[in-house]
Amino acid sequence: MININKRDRLIESACVLFHRNGLPSTSLADIAKHADIPIGNVYYYFKTKEELALAVLDTHREKYAAAFSLLNEKLYDPRARLIEAVRTYDKKREDFARYGCPIGKIVDDADVAKDNIAKAAAQIFSEFVDWASGQFMQLGHGNDSRRLAVSLISGIQGGILLAKSLQEPKIISDETARLVDWLETIPNKKIQLGKISVRA
Repeated sequence: MININKRDRLIESACVLFHRNGLPSTSLADIAKHADIPIGNVYYYFKTKEELALAVLDTHREKYAAAFSLLNEKLYDPRARLIEAVRTYDKKREDFARYGCPIGKIVDDADVAKDNIAKAAAQIFSEFVDWASGQFMQLGHGNDSRRLAVSLISGIQGGILLAKSLQEPKIISDETARLVDWLETIPNKKIQLGKISVRA
């Protein structure tokens, strides 16, 4: 009987190695060794590194989607959701300062205009922008919602990039605090207009 956990182990190992070493520098043999699975078994699940990379990105995408759903369910206030989302980056500042953003690293490693892997990675960022934009929309910012969402996520990614470049995790902490302060100043226009904000 095939061990159904082997596929998940390969994906988890690929997540770790792609983040640490980058996509081009990581081979299927490296991933098999890290997962403690014979290289011959890898090809049963993934014929190419591209297939495995797309599975890794599906896993990242599912984690983001689950996190957004949890925030929508747990927190009524869209501002609180945005603040909580930003603070999760500070919790991973050591890894991000050492290796960068795992999604951003894959985008950097490939040609976004041509590469299916890079396109799938970029889609995760796009969905993050869409979710954040939805929160700003609930705060009554209408046509400005997407601009605000892009500004927020640019701040996160810029902080991660600089922290990695200078190997200073505190940069992520400082940028997280700055973004939280900024979010707290964003007005809830629906409340100001006497409207009631609704759940996502």
